[in-house]
Amino acid sequence: MHNMAWMVAALLVVGCGGADLPEGWEDAEAIEGLTQSECKAGASEDTVQEALVATPERGAVHIEYRAAQFRCDQEVEGFVRIADSRVDVLVQPVDMDPGSVAGCDCRYDIDMAIKGLSKGAFAVELYRRWDNINDPNDPKKIGSAEVQIP
Repeated sequence: MHNMAWMVAALLVVGCGGADLPEGWEDAEAIEGLTQSECKAGASEDTVQEALVATPERGAVHIEYRAAQFRCDQEVEGFVRIADSRVDVLVQPVDMDPGSVAGCDCRYDIDMAIKGLSKGAFAVELYRRWDNINDPNDPKKIGSAEVQIP
Protein backbone atom coordinates (compact mmCIF):
# COMPACT_ATOMS: atom_id res chain seq x y z
CA MET A 1 0.00 0.00 0.00
CA HIS A 2 2.88 2.34 0.82
CA ASN A 3 4.35 1.79 -2.66
CA MET A 4 0.99 2.56 -4.28
CA ALA A 5 0.70 5.85 -2.36
CA TRP A 6 4.22 6.81 -3.40
CA MET A 7 3.47 6.09 -7.07
CA VAL A 8 0.28 8.17 -6.96
CA ALA A 9 2.17 11.05 -5.34
CA ALA A 10 4.89 10.81 -8.00
CA LEU A 11 2.30 10.89 -10.78
CA LEU A 12 0.66 13.96 -9.25
CA VAL A 13 3.98 15.78 -9.12
CA VAL A 14 4.75 14.92 -12.74
CA GLY A 15 1.22 15.81 -13.82
CA CYS A 16 1.39 19.19 -12.11
CA GLY A 17 4.74 19.96 -13.71
CA GLY A 18 5.08 20.21 -17.43
CA ALA A 19 6.71 22.59 -19.78
CA ASP A 20 6.54 26.36 -19.48
CA LEU A 21 4.70 27.04 -22.74
CA PRO A 22 3.58 30.42 -24.07
CA GLU A 23 -0.04 31.43 -24.46
CA GLY A 24 -1.72 29.48 -27.24
CA TRP A 25 0.69 26.54 -26.94
CA GLU A 26 -0.76 24.98 -23.77
CA ASP A 27 -2.05 21.90 -25.63
CA ALA A 28 1.10 21.38 -27.71
CA GLU A 29 2.71 17.95 -27.49
CA ALA A 30 6.37 17.30 -26.74
CA ILE A 31 8.39 16.12 -29.73
CA GLU A 32 10.16 12.83 -29.08
CA GLY A 33 13.57 12.16 -30.59
CA LEU A 34 14.70 15.77 -31.08
CA THR A 35 18.48 16.04 -31.50
CA GLN A 36 20.68 19.06 -30.89
CA SER A 37 24.21 19.46 -32.27
CA GLU A 38 27.20 20.70 -30.34
CA CYS A 39 27.72 24.47 -30.22
CA LYS A 40 28.80 25.98 -33.52
CA ALA A 41 30.69 29.24 -33.94
CA GLY A 42 29.18 32.43 -35.27
CA ALA A 43 26.29 33.12 -32.89
CA SER A 44 26.93 36.84 -32.98
CA GLU A 45 27.52 37.09 -36.72
CA ASP A 46 24.71 38.85 -38.56
CA THR A 47 25.49 36.89 -41.72
CA VAL A 48 24.44 33.60 -40.08
CA GLN A 49 20.67 33.22 -40.29
CA GLU A 50 18.41 30.72 -38.57
CA ALA A 51 16.61 28.56 -41.13
CA LEU A 52 13.91 25.91 -41.50
CA VAL A 53 14.26 22.96 -43.86
CA ALA A 54 11.15 20.75 -44.02
CA THR A 55 11.32 17.45 -45.90
CA PRO A 56 8.21 15.30 -46.41
CA GLU A 57 8.42 11.62 -45.55
CA ARG A 58 5.82 8.86 -45.54
CA GLY A 59 3.37 9.94 -42.81
CA ALA A 60 5.76 12.53 -41.40
CA VAL A 61 7.75 15.68 -41.98
CA HIS A 62 11.45 15.85 -41.09
CA ILE A 63 12.41 19.27 -39.75
CA GLU A 64 15.91 20.72 -39.69
CA TYR A 65 16.28 23.91 -37.68
CA ARG A 66 19.65 25.21 -38.85
CA ALA A 67 21.79 27.72 -36.95
CA ALA A 68 19.33 27.92 -34.04
CA GLN A 69 20.51 30.63 -31.65
CA PHE A 70 20.40 29.81 -27.94
CA ARG A 71 22.74 30.31 -24.98
CA CYS A 72 25.93 28.27 -24.76
CA ASP A 73 25.36 24.86 -23.14
CA GLN A 74 21.57 25.32 -23.20
CA GLU A 75 19.57 22.16 -23.88
CA VAL A 76 16.42 22.68 -25.92
CA GLU A 77 13.16 20.80 -26.50
CA GLY A 78 10.42 20.95 -29.10
CA PHE A 79 6.64 21.06 -29.09
CA VAL A 80 4.13 20.61 -31.89
CA ARG A 81 0.57 21.71 -32.58
CA ILE A 82 -1.21 19.98 -35.46
CA ALA A 83 -4.54 21.31 -36.70
CA ASP A 84 -6.18 20.66 -40.06
CA SER A 85 -3.37 20.97 -42.61
CA ARG A 86 -1.02 23.01 -40.41
CA VAL A 87 1.97 21.94 -38.32
CA ASP A 88 3.37 24.49 -35.85
CA VAL A 89 6.66 23.69 -34.11
CA LEU A 90 8.13 25.55 -31.12
CA VAL A 91 11.72 25.08 -29.94
CA GLN A 92 12.67 26.49 -26.54
CA PRO A 93 15.09 25.80 -23.66
CA VAL A 94 14.31 22.88 -21.36
CA ASP A 95 15.06 25.15 -18.38
CA MET A 96 13.00 28.29 -18.95
CA ASP A 97 14.03 29.83 -15.59
CA PRO A 98 17.79 29.21 -15.29
CA GLY A 99 19.48 30.24 -12.05
CA SER A 100 22.52 31.43 -13.97
CA VAL A 101 23.28 31.76 -17.66
CA ALA A 102 26.34 31.57 -19.85
CA GLY A 103 27.69 34.87 -21.09
CA CYS A 104 27.68 33.64 -24.67
CA ASP A 105 25.36 32.38 -27.40
CA CYS A 106 25.80 29.40 -29.69
CA ARG A 107 24.38 28.20 -32.97
CA TYR A 108 22.97 24.69 -32.99
CA ASP A 109 21.52 22.43 -35.67
CA ILE A 110 18.33 20.81 -34.38
CA ASP A 111 16.61 17.86 -36.06
CA MET A 112 13.22 16.29 -35.40
CA ALA A 113 10.45 14.36 -37.11
CA ILE A 114 6.75 15.08 -36.76
CA LYS A 115 5.02 11.74 -37.25
CA GLY A 116 1.45 10.60 -37.67
CA LEU A 117 0.53 12.95 -40.51
CA SER A 118 -2.00 11.94 -43.12
CA LYS A 119 -1.37 12.23 -46.85
CA GLY A 120 -1.75 15.69 -48.29
CA ALA A 121 -0.46 19.24 -48.17
CA PHE A 122 0.70 20.77 -44.89
CA ALA A 123 1.93 24.24 -43.97
CA VAL A 124 4.84 23.98 -41.53
CA GLU A 125 5.79 26.93 -39.31
CA LEU A 126 8.81 26.98 -36.99
CA TYR A 127 9.05 29.22 -33.92
CA ARG A 128 11.84 29.84 -31.42
CA ARG A 129 11.50 31.08 -27.85
CA TRP A 130 14.32 32.00 -25.50
CA ASP A 131 14.31 31.52 -21.71
CA ASN A 132 12.29 33.74 -19.36
CA ILE A 133 15.25 36.00 -18.59
CA ASN A 134 14.29 37.70 -21.86
CA ASP A 135 11.30 40.02 -21.61
CA PRO A 136 9.15 40.05 -23.61
CA ASN A 137 9.60 36.43 -24.52
CA ASP A 138 7.04 35.71 -27.19
CA PRO A 139 7.74 33.02 -29.80
CA LYS A 140 9.60 34.34 -32.85
CA LYS A 141 8.72 32.89 -36.25
CA ILE A 142 11.84 31.45 -37.86
CA GLY A 143 10.37 30.22 -41.12
CA SER A 144 7.61 28.43 -42.94
CA ALA A 145 7.38 25.79 -45.64
CA GLU A 146 4.77 23.90 -47.63
CA VAL A 147 5.14 20.11 -47.81
CA GLN A 148 3.23 17.33 -49.54
CA ILE A 149 3.09 14.22 -47.35
CA PRO A 150 3.12 11.03 -49.47
